[in-house]
Amino acid sequence: MAHDPLAGCRVVGFDLETTGLQMNTHRIIQFAIVGSNHDGSSIHFESLVNPQRSIPADSFRVHGISETDVKHQQLFGHHIEKLNELFADSVVVGHNVKAFDWPFMAKEYLRFGKTMPQPRAIIDTLQVARKLKLPKPHGLGPLCERFDVKLENAHDAAADAAASLLLLWKMMEANPKPFRRPLEDLQTWLTASGHDSSGNLGPGYDDLEPFDSDGKIRIDGENLIIAFGRHRGSTLNQLATNDEGYINWLLSPNGPFQEDDRNNIRSRLNNTNGLPD
Repeated sequence: MAHDPLAGCRVVGFDLETTGLQMNTHRIIQFAIVGSNHDGSSIHFESLVNPQRSIPADSFRVHGISETDVKHQQLFGHHIEKLNELFADSVVVGHNVKAFDWPFMAKEYLRFGKTMPQPRAIIDTLQVARKLKLPKPHGLGPLCERFDVKLENAHDAAADAAASLLLLWKMMEANPKPFRRPLEDLQTWLTASGHDSSGNLGPGYDDLEPFDSDGKIRIDGENLIIAFGRHRGSTLNQLATNDEGYINWLLSPNGPFQEDDRNNIRSRLNNTNGLPD
Protein backbone atom coordinates (compact mmCIF):
# COMPACT_ATOMS: atom_id res chain seq x y z
CA MET A 1 0.00 0.00 0.00
CA ALA A 2 1.10 3.56 -0.70
CA HIS A 3 -0.02 4.49 2.82
CA ASP A 4 -0.10 2.29 5.90
CA PRO A 5 -2.29 3.83 8.64
CA LEU A 6 -0.75 1.47 11.21
CA ALA A 7 2.87 2.41 10.54
CA GLY A 8 4.76 3.31 13.71
CA CYS A 9 2.02 1.95 16.00
CA ARG A 10 2.02 -0.90 18.48
CA VAL A 11 -0.45 -3.30 16.80
CA VAL A 12 -1.83 -6.31 18.66
CA GLY A 13 -4.32 -9.03 17.87
CA PHE A 14 -6.63 -9.80 20.79
CA ASP A 15 -9.02 -12.63 21.61
CA LEU A 16 -10.84 -14.18 24.56
CA GLU A 17 -12.32 -17.54 25.43
CA THR A 18 -15.08 -17.54 28.06
CA THR A 19 -17.39 -19.78 30.03
CA GLY A 20 -20.29 -18.52 27.91
CA LEU A 21 -21.72 -15.59 26.01
CA GLN A 22 -23.56 -13.67 28.75
CA MET A 23 -21.29 -10.88 29.99
CA ASN A 24 -23.11 -10.41 33.27
CA THR A 25 -22.83 -14.02 34.40
CA HIS A 26 -20.02 -15.67 32.43
CA ARG A 27 -16.30 -15.19 32.89
CA ILE A 28 -13.03 -15.13 30.98
CA ILE A 29 -11.02 -18.36 30.98
CA GLN A 30 -8.33 -17.49 28.42
CA PHE A 31 -6.96 -14.36 26.76
CA ALA A 32 -4.21 -13.70 24.23
CA ILE A 33 -2.46 -10.62 22.89
CA VAL A 34 -0.08 -11.09 19.96
CA GLY A 35 1.54 -8.59 17.63
CA SER A 36 4.42 -6.17 17.37
CA ASN A 37 5.68 -3.17 19.30
CA HIS A 38 6.56 0.31 18.03
CA ASP A 39 10.13 -0.85 17.40
CA GLY A 40 9.06 -4.02 15.58
CA SER A 41 9.74 -6.36 18.51
CA SER A 42 7.21 -9.14 18.95
CA ILE A 43 4.48 -9.28 21.60
CA HIS A 44 2.97 -12.52 22.87
CA PHE A 45 1.07 -12.56 26.14
CA GLU A 46 -1.50 -15.25 26.85
CA SER A 47 -2.85 -17.07 29.86
CA LEU A 48 -5.58 -19.32 31.14
CA VAL A 49 -7.68 -17.73 33.90
CA ASN A 50 -9.54 -19.15 36.88
CA PRO A 51 -13.16 -18.05 36.27
CA GLN A 52 -14.35 -18.96 39.80
CA ARG A 53 -17.34 -20.72 38.30
CA SER A 54 -18.19 -23.84 36.30
CA ILE A 55 -17.62 -24.22 32.57
CA PRO A 56 -20.79 -25.42 30.80
CA ALA A 57 -20.49 -28.48 28.58
CA ASP A 58 -21.56 -26.49 25.49
CA SER A 59 -18.70 -24.03 26.01
CA PHE A 60 -16.20 -26.83 26.61
CA ARG A 61 -17.18 -28.37 23.28
CA VAL A 62 -16.28 -25.08 21.54
CA HIS A 63 -12.86 -24.30 23.05
CA GLY A 64 -11.87 -27.53 24.79
CA ILE A 65 -10.86 -25.79 28.05
CA SER A 66 -11.97 -27.77 31.10
CA GLU A 67 -12.46 -26.84 34.72
CA THR A 68 -9.38 -28.94 35.52
CA ASP A 69 -7.35 -26.77 33.14
CA VAL A 70 -8.21 -23.54 34.94
CA LYS A 71 -8.85 -24.38 38.59
CA HIS A 72 -5.23 -23.71 39.65
CA GLN A 73 -4.74 -20.65 37.43
CA GLN A 74 -4.52 -17.04 38.64
CA LEU A 75 -7.62 -14.86 38.77
CA PHE A 76 -8.11 -12.29 36.00
CA GLY A 77 -7.13 -9.44 38.32
CA HIS A 78 -3.60 -10.81 38.52
CA HIS A 79 -3.06 -9.88 34.85
CA ILE A 80 -4.57 -6.39 34.77
CA GLU A 81 -1.31 -4.46 35.19
CA LYS A 82 0.33 -6.24 32.25
CA LEU A 83 -2.81 -5.93 30.13
CA ASN A 84 -2.87 -2.18 30.79
CA GLU A 85 0.72 -1.90 29.65
CA LEU A 86 0.03 -3.70 26.36
CA PHE A 87 -3.29 -2.07 25.51
CA ALA A 88 -2.52 1.56 26.33
CA ASP A 89 -1.98 3.56 23.11
CA SER A 90 -2.09 0.36 21.01
CA VAL A 91 -4.08 -0.46 17.90
CA VAL A 92 -6.14 -3.45 19.02
CA VAL A 93 -7.31 -5.86 16.31
CA GLY A 94 -9.82 -8.65 16.74
CA HIS A 95 -12.76 -10.40 15.10
CA ASN A 96 -16.06 -9.18 16.56
CA VAL A 97 -13.89 -7.52 19.18
CA LYS A 98 -16.07 -4.42 19.53
CA ALA A 99 -19.28 -6.31 20.21
CA PHE A 100 -17.88 -9.13 22.33
CA ASP A 101 -14.24 -9.31 23.47
CA TRP A 102 -13.69 -5.68 24.46
CA PRO A 103 -16.97 -5.14 26.39
CA PHE A 104 -16.65 -8.61 27.94
CA MET A 105 -13.23 -7.70 29.28
CA ALA A 106 -14.52 -4.32 30.48
CA LYS A 107 -17.00 -6.22 32.66
CA GLU A 108 -14.17 -8.32 34.07
CA TYR A 109 -12.17 -5.19 34.85
CA LEU A 110 -15.13 -3.77 36.78
CA ARG A 111 -15.36 -6.92 38.90
CA PHE A 112 -11.87 -6.08 40.14
CA GLY A 113 -12.67 -2.40 40.63
CA LYS A 114 -10.69 -1.27 37.57
CA THR A 115 -11.46 0.55 34.33
CA MET A 116 -10.20 -0.41 30.90
CA PRO A 117 -7.11 1.25 29.42
CA GLN A 118 -7.61 3.53 26.43
CA PRO A 119 -6.19 2.06 23.21
CA ARG A 120 -5.18 4.25 20.31
CA ALA A 121 -7.75 2.49 18.11
CA ILE A 122 -9.80 -0.70 17.93
CA ILE A 123 -10.13 -2.32 14.51
CA ASP A 124 -12.72 -5.08 14.18
CA THR A 125 -12.07 -7.40 11.24
CA LEU A 126 -15.77 -8.36 11.17
CA GLN A 127 -16.59 -4.68 10.78
CA VAL A 128 -13.94 -4.34 8.05
CA ALA A 129 -15.38 -7.31 6.13
CA ARG A 130 -18.84 -5.74 6.23
CA LYS A 131 -17.59 -2.31 5.18
CA LEU A 132 -15.74 -3.87 2.25
CA LYS A 133 -18.95 -5.72 1.30
CA LEU A 134 -17.15 -9.03 1.19
CA PRO A 135 -19.30 -12.07 0.39
CA LYS A 136 -20.77 -13.87 3.39
CA PRO A 137 -20.13 -15.78 5.59
CA HIS A 138 -18.13 -13.32 7.70
CA GLY A 139 -17.01 -15.73 10.42
CA LEU A 140 -13.31 -15.75 11.25
CA GLY A 141 -12.82 -19.23 9.78
CA PRO A 142 -14.41 -18.55 6.38
CA LEU A 143 -12.65 -15.19 6.05
CA CYS A 144 -9.29 -16.74 6.89
CA GLU A 145 -9.90 -19.40 4.28
CA ARG A 146 -10.82 -16.77 1.68
CA PHE A 147 -7.65 -14.76 2.35
CA ASP A 148 -5.37 -17.79 2.74
CA VAL A 149 -4.73 -17.24 6.45
CA LYS A 150 -3.92 -20.37 8.44
CA LEU A 151 -6.19 -20.98 11.43
CA GLU A 152 -5.15 -24.40 12.68
CA ASN A 153 -6.46 -24.23 16.24
CA ALA A 154 -9.69 -22.22 16.07
CA HIS A 155 -11.15 -21.10 19.42
CA ASP A 156 -7.74 -21.02 21.03
CA ALA A 157 -7.30 -17.38 22.03
CA ALA A 158 -3.73 -17.06 20.72
CA ALA A 159 -4.58 -18.73 17.40
CA ASP A 160 -7.64 -16.52 16.87
CA ALA A 161 -5.80 -13.36 17.88
CA ALA A 162 -2.93 -14.05 15.48
CA ALA A 163 -5.31 -15.00 12.68
CA SER A 164 -7.35 -11.80 13.15
CA LEU A 165 -4.21 -9.71 12.91
CA LEU A 166 -2.97 -11.43 9.76
CA LEU A 167 -6.47 -11.29 8.28
CA LEU A 168 -6.51 -7.51 8.67
CA TRP A 169 -3.20 -7.17 6.81
CA LYS A 170 -4.48 -9.42 4.03
CA MET A 171 -7.72 -7.44 3.67
CA MET A 172 -5.78 -4.17 3.62
CA GLU A 173 -3.43 -5.54 0.97
CA ALA A 174 -6.30 -6.78 -1.21
CA ASN A 175 -8.36 -3.58 -0.77
CA PRO A 176 -5.85 -0.72 -0.40
CA LYS A 177 -8.01 2.27 -1.33
CA PRO A 178 -10.12 2.49 1.86
CA PHE A 179 -6.96 2.34 4.00
CA ARG A 180 -5.18 5.29 2.35
CA ARG A 181 -6.13 7.60 5.20
CA PRO A 182 -4.89 8.51 8.67
CA LEU A 183 -5.76 6.14 11.49
CA GLU A 184 -8.30 8.51 13.06
CA ASP A 185 -10.19 8.77 9.76
CA LEU A 186 -10.03 5.02 9.31
CA GLN A 187 -11.89 4.77 12.61
CA THR A 188 -14.52 7.20 11.33
CA TRP A 189 -14.99 5.16 8.18
CA LEU A 190 -15.38 1.90 10.10
CA THR A 191 -17.90 3.27 12.58
CA ALA A 192 -20.00 5.18 10.02
CA SER A 193 -23.50 3.80 9.54
CA GLY A 194 -24.15 1.84 6.39
CA HIS A 195 -21.66 0.09 4.17
CA ASP A 196 -20.81 2.93 1.78
CA SER A 197 -17.08 2.79 1.20
CA SER A 198 -16.88 6.57 1.43
CA GLY A 199 -18.31 6.53 4.97
CA ASN A 200 -18.30 10.00 6.54
CA LEU A 201 -15.25 11.12 4.63
CA GLY A 202 -17.04 12.53 1.63
CA PRO A 203 -18.11 10.90 -1.64
CA GLY A 204 -15.46 9.29 -3.76
CA TYR A 205 -12.47 9.77 -1.43
CA ASP A 206 -11.48 6.14 -1.79
CA ASP A 207 -11.19 6.60 -5.55
CA LEU A 208 -8.92 9.65 -5.33
CA GLU A 209 -5.17 9.25 -5.35
CA PRO A 210 -3.22 10.58 -2.34
CA PHE A 211 -1.12 13.69 -2.93
CA ASP A 212 1.00 13.44 0.23
CA SER A 213 2.79 10.46 1.71
CA ASP A 214 0.16 9.90 4.43
CA GLY A 215 -2.99 10.27 2.32
CA LYS A 216 -4.22 13.36 4.19
CA ILE A 217 -4.58 15.24 0.89
CA ARG A 218 -6.30 13.81 -2.19
CA ILE A 219 -6.11 14.86 -5.85
CA ASP A 220 -9.37 15.59 -7.68
CA GLY A 221 -8.52 16.97 -11.11
CA GLU A 222 -6.85 20.32 -10.49
CA ASN A 223 -7.98 20.44 -6.86
CA LEU A 224 -6.28 19.23 -3.72
CA ILE A 225 -8.88 18.07 -1.19
CA ILE A 226 -8.21 17.79 2.53
CA ALA A 227 -9.28 14.36 3.84
CA PHE A 228 -9.00 14.79 7.62
CA GLY A 229 -9.92 17.07 10.48
CA ARG A 230 -12.53 19.79 10.73
CA HIS A 231 -12.06 20.96 7.12
CA ARG A 232 -12.47 17.49 5.63
CA GLY A 233 -13.86 17.82 2.10
CA SER A 234 -12.64 21.38 1.46
CA THR A 235 -10.11 22.18 -1.23
CA LEU A 236 -6.82 23.70 -0.14
CA ASN A 237 -7.57 26.77 -2.26
CA GLN A 238 -10.80 27.27 -0.30
CA LEU A 239 -8.88 26.95 2.95
CA ALA A 240 -6.28 29.47 1.79
CA THR A 241 -9.10 31.96 1.20
CA ASN A 242 -11.38 31.16 4.16
CA ASP A 243 -9.04 30.12 6.96
CA GLU A 244 -5.58 31.61 6.51
CA GLY A 245 -4.48 30.59 10.00
CA TYR A 246 -5.29 26.95 9.33
CA ILE A 247 -3.43 26.83 6.02
CA ASN A 248 -0.43 28.50 7.67
CA TRP A 249 -0.46 25.79 10.34
CA LEU A 250 -0.73 23.03 7.71
CA LEU A 251 2.38 24.32 5.99
CA SER A 252 4.38 24.93 9.16
CA PRO A 253 6.86 22.48 10.77
CA ASN A 254 4.29 22.02 13.56
CA GLY A 255 1.65 20.85 11.08
CA PRO A 256 0.81 17.26 10.09
CA PHE A 257 2.97 17.03 6.94
CA GLN A 258 6.55 16.00 6.28
CA GLU A 259 8.85 18.62 4.79
CA ASP A 260 8.73 17.22 1.23
CA ASP A 261 4.93 17.14 1.37
CA ARG A 262 4.79 20.72 2.67
CA ASN A 263 6.99 21.88 -0.19
CA ASN A 264 4.86 20.05 -2.77
CA ILE A 265 1.65 21.51 -1.34
CA ARG A 266 3.12 25.01 -1.19
CA SER A 267 4.33 24.73 -4.80
CA ARG A 268 0.93 23.54 -5.99
CA LEU A 269 -0.87 26.36 -4.20
CA ASN A 270 1.56 28.96 -5.54
CA ASN A 271 0.91 27.72 -9.07
CA THR A 272 -2.84 28.17 -8.59
CA ASN A 273 -2.53 31.47 -6.70
CA GLY A 274 -3.97 29.75 -3.64
CA LEU A 275 -1.55 30.99 -1.00
CA PRO A 276 -2.44 34.14 0.96
CA ASP A 277 -0.18 37.17 0.52
